[in-house]
Amino acid sequence: MNPDELADIRVIATSIADAAGAHALSGFRTGARIEKKGEIDLVTRYDRECEELIRERLAAAFPSHRIVGEEGEPQGEGELVWFVDPIDGTTNFAHGLPYFCVSIGLFRGSEPLVGAIAAPALGITWSSHRGGVTTRNGETCAVASSSSLGDALVATGFAYDRWNATDDNLGEHDRFVKATRGVRRCGAAALDLAFVADGTFDGYWEQNLKAWDIAAGMVLVLGSGGVVSDYVGAPTTPEAGQIVAASSSIHGEVLRLLGEARDERGLPRAGVRRDR
Repeated sequence: MNPDELADIRVIATSIADAAGAHALSGFRTGARIEKKGEIDLVTRYDRECEELIRERLAAAFPSHRIVGEEGEPQGEGELVWFVDPIDGTTNFAHGLPYFCVSIGLFRGSEPLVGAIAAPALGITWSSHRGGVTTRNGETCAVASSSSLGDALVATGFAYDRWNATDDNLGEHDRFVKATRGVRRCGAAALDLAFVADGTFDGYWEQNLKAWDIAAGMVLVLGSGGVVSDYVGAPTTPEAGQIVAASSSIHGEVLRLLGEARDERGLPRAGVRRDR
């Protein structure tokens, strides 16, 4: 696909993300019933309804594409795959915290093509495509320009099984708290990546993620001039579940700190994917 074709797909994906975001917002702070998919993983009717909306519109617009979403079984065939998170940050959504979003990303194998993230309670929509630039509410954005970790604001997250996992990100977190201007935890990986793409955060790291958590955000970061890799600097994919996203000026420093923290705890530098 050439950039013009991807730009057209981006427009459609962004409109779908915005529509799903509007539906999610209609249920925000309304006392929607909260269910559990596991011991701690939450879901609401709005997660399911938003995914249904997204699936229907993507299937209508791109009948030859495959769709992989958080709340349902994969549908369709083909090498072009949409990774869909109808509400990333469901725990925030369920508790009335506005840090949640709709995330839609298109890949061909390991190749990032299109990404759209809508955060309706924040009033922000980001989008990007291969060969184009990343925008925030229609305005071109870029990764941050900080040249040292000491000046950087970074973000991370913690897996659902953190209460019994030895590879729990706490050692890494401690390192970054002492080496940076600050560490934030929004509770939505897609938003963390969007904030890296628009320069709000200088960097982000996390592992044990699902493909729909990070696919769209990867496209955004790359489109705004950032670097995306695994914990050792190698190319990564949404399915790998491990990611470092940052500006090129601090990406190497982020990798160094992660390596030191994991060496100290006897953990493999590249990490191990754990299903949750």
